[in-house]
Amino acid sequence: MYQSGHTKSDDLIESARHAREVRSLKRRQESAAIVVQSAVRGHMTRKKIKQEWYKELDELIGYQKKATSKQNSQNQTGAQCENKNLEQTPVKEVEYEKTEVALDQWKFASFGSNTLTGAYGNFAVPLQQTSNAKDKQNSGAKTQNQQPGVKNHTNSATGGFPKTLEKKVSLKVIPNTQLYRIIQKFLFVLHQHQDKDRFLFVCQYLLNNVDKETSTKIAYVALSVHKHLVNVWIKQLKKLLWICCKFIKNIQISKEPDQLSVHLRMLITFTDVNHWKVLKKRTALHPVLSQVCAGILCELQQHGCLSIIAQLLSKNGLALINTSSLQATLTIVSRLMSANKFSDESIIMFSMSVLSVPSLFWHMSIKASQCLQTFLETPTLEKVISLLHVENACSKYGILPQNAKPVHVTQALCMCANLIQILCAEKIILQNKHVDVVMLINQFLCFLNENSSRQKTSASMWHVVLGYFSGNLSEHSDSMHLVKKQIELLWNPLFVKAVFHDVLTLKSLHEEGTIPTQAARISSRQKDKAKFSDKFGSFLKRIASSRPEKVLLPTGGRKMDYVEVKNTCSACLLYRRSLSIFNKQLQLEMLTGLTFMDEVLCRLWRFICEIGSSGGLQLFLSSLMLPPDAAEPIFAVFTLFCDMTAHILSILDDVEFYDQQVPFHLEELVTVSNFLLQFVFKVIWSCIVTDLQSPMYPVFNSAYTLLMMLYDRDARRAFTPNGHWLCKDVKPSTIRGEVEKGVARAKLIMEKIPFIIPHKDRVILFNSFVAADKNLLGISPGNDASIHIRVRRSRLVEDGFDQLSNISSDALKGIIRVKFFNDLGLDEAGIDQDGVFKEFLEEIIKKVFNPDMNLFKVTGGGESKLYPSPLSHMQYNHLDLFSFVGRMLGKAVYEGIVLDIPFANFFLRNLLGQHQAKLYSPLDELPSLDVEFYNNLTWIKRYDGDIADLGLTFTFEEDVMESCTFTHWLITECTLKYSSRPAHLYGVFALLFHPNGLRCSLPPNCRDLYPETMLTWTLLT
Repeated sequence: MYQSGHTKSDDLIESARHAREVRSLKRRQESAAIVVQSAVRGHMTRKKIKQEWYKELDELIGYQKKATSKQNSQNQTGAQCENKNLEQTPVKEVEYEKTEVALDQWKFASFGSNTLTGAYGNFAVPLQQTSNAKDKQNSGAKTQNQQPGVKNHTNSATGGFPKTLEKKVSLKVIPNTQLYRIIQKFLFVLHQHQDKDRFLFVCQYLLNNVDKETSTKIAYVALSVHKHLVNVWIKQLKKLLWICCKFIKNIQISKEPDQLSVHLRMLITFTDVNHWKVLKKRTALHPVLSQVCAGILCELQQHGCLSIIAQLLSKNGLALINTSSLQATLTIVSRLMSANKFSDESIIMFSMSVLSVPSLFWHMSIKASQCLQTFLETPTLEKVISLLHVENACSKYGILPQNAKPVHVTQALCMCANLIQILCAEKIILQNKHVDVVMLINQFLCFLNENSSRQKTSASMWHVVLGYFSGNLSEHSDSMHLVKKQIELLWNPLFVKAVFHDVLTLKSLHEEGTIPTQAARISSRQKDKAKFSDKFGSFLKRIASSRPEKVLLPTGGRKMDYVEVKNTCSACLLYRRSLSIFNKQLQLEMLTGLTFMDEVLCRLWRFICEIGSSGGLQLFLSSLMLPPDAAEPIFAVFTLFCDMTAHILSILDDVEFYDQQVPFHLEELVTVSNFLLQFVFKVIWSCIVTDLQSPMYPVFNSAYTLLMMLYDRDARRAFTPNGHWLCKDVKPSTIRGEVEKGVARAKLIMEKIPFIIPHKDRVILFNSFVAADKNLLGISPGNDASIHIRVRRSRLVEDGFDQLSNISSDALKGIIRVKFFNDLGLDEAGIDQDGVFKEFLEEIIKKVFNPDMNLFKVTGGGESKLYPSPLSHMQYNHLDLFSFVGRMLGKAVYEGIVLDIPFANFFLRNLLGQHQAKLYSPLDELPSLDVEFYNNLTWIKRYDGDIADLGLTFTFEEDVMESCTFTHWLITECTLKYSSRPAHLYGVFALLFHPNGLRCSLPPNCRDLYPETMLTWTLLT
């Protein structure tokens, strides 16, 4: 019984639907099985064909794949039998037939059965077996025309196999058309990692083919003139060379040096028609084939070949690359640039990739000098300068990115260093384009100045060029010392002359200088000075000869918009930025190189006197009101002049400064010091500089350093008129009033340049401070709060030390009552109303400064100035005694008691901390210690003969307490062989005193210019 609503027809419909679903599923299973079968069959067929192609290629190039250890253990016996059969099989010779093979046509072979069994059941699948009638005909035919024999291509000097290919193999000689097809098949199945060695053999085979074959039917490059295959051959060659580039990108030079040579030879050989032996005599085809090579190079460049070459040089290290490979890389770079016709894109890529390789051209100059010279003959350098010298061009093209990272800073430094070296090598371009060169290098220096922090932090590392640097230096740490040598070329005489070409060649606007009244005495001594200058070293001799005979004073005449003024400002800006970027050692070397460069400093002073409407000095003062960017080029001239002048003044003795007046007349220095005083005072008084972070602080620091050097010279031996150092713009009472009120600018004035206020006003100011301090502490004559001490005259120092050494500073400032008593314990008559304390202070000072006490010694030469004794340690508690003496001196100054204590100048400078100044020279203070020794050293410096002939030894004798004598031999052997005067001058003059002996240094430009100079010092302990 059927239920209501459900009929027999419904069951039939349901069964039919189910049957349809079953049939549909079966058809899908069959289709899937067919697809799987086809895929498996196709994979197996392709694998078989791939093995056949590999076998065909391996027989051609003589490649034998290295078997794995597993394969060796399993198939060792079978492999031996197979190799034996292969050795007995003769090599088939080929005939030249113009046949073409459809390389993209796959031939599927069956597995021997037309059924495939599996999870989906048994299905009969018809296999379409295609055949080519022409192939069948060729397979059944016998070869009639054969090539005679087989050539053995062994190692040669030009195309030898790498170490991995040293085994002698027999290489078949086949037609180039067949070679093309075999290589095409290989490229179709090439796997870059698995076929690395096989591809290397292919490259070597092609290189031997190009180097040796002269037949147009065999030589591979002869296909470049083949009527039908030329286009596909070019495509194949492009693919081959690009694969070589990819292998170069991933190569490790330390492990695979020979592979690098092969890939580089491929790029060298197949991109130059002159290497194609078979077409060497067909000169008519060379222009067309050269265009083909240029097209190949352009496509390689589009894929990034230049970046790959640069990455190779940078990643692996130039020291690991041999000479031939280094020459090849530079040749490839030259061809890439030439093929792209030195376009802007190629110039930018060259700058970003090749120029950023650390010390690239330094290694090139050593390992590949001829190749480097060939590269310099190309217009690459001129194109780089022409494109990038425009303001902000490097930022515009992305060479100097906006958001810079430490790696960009290192790259910019390397680019700048490489540019400097190749510019020094290409003198003509440097001289002709010196303005553009300065503008270009200024862009790099500005970038380095903005993005390099020279502050020592926990994350910073020491950089041999930049000082403390926040960044990872491990990548290029081995190359930075060579980058430093490249940077040192920045003050090479050739480079300096080119950069300062305008200022060195300008003629003076005022032929007749104005001589002030004080200069009349100088002109009367000109003959004596000329005679004495014969004993100059050549450095100072040239500086003295370049100095004008007449005094130069600011006159003006050159406007700021003149070309020579702009060029000179840019040149000064270049060196000023360099001084702010590089570390202190390079700063001193740069100043030495610039200072001892002929005429630069003197011509720069003349230039300063002539710029502006009334001279550069007034121009500098007026520029203080300009924005920092607008004033930067102007102040670059000023700061560079100050730094160079301060540097040379630090090494001049009194004879050279006062008598010979090198490098300036004293009247000129009076003018300079007067301006510097005004400049420093205006900067402080106008609050232009308030701290070290102020934009104008570097300018202020340079001016202040030179000002203090001139003031110290004048303090030792006056050359300025009376009242020269006093401030004339503001009344001393105004400054004193602001100091008393605690105004910041007035306090900075008293800290930096207190000498602008008369001594009388400074004493008044000091007394007002003392009075205010006493009122704050409640100290007054009527106050009973005082300290009472009792001392014996026979033990004055001991009793005073025991009772006053441990009291507090505030208590020491108070009233101290002194009572003397004799050895019997009886008090002396008298009431202390400050008179007894003054007597006590004078007597105790007299005793402690007596040399017999061995706390202090006196200088020789009749001056008898006091300084701490080196043997004070023989006195018990000598350090505590020094502290006590200092407290007593402070008490005397606090109470206004005048003491006559003649301290030596060098000791006073140490007390003031001036011995740590940037350009402090111990030789300046040597006369205050030993005048005779100072005169002897300065005489040696000006000695005109060979110092080795004097046979000098350096000894130091010391008399201790008139009882024992010690003789210290610091240096017993001094061999100075001078073949040139500049090294003679500086080598002797650079003897500086140190606690452990003497130091001799030679400026880097002397080492470069005069390598034959020898300095040999033997230091004995």
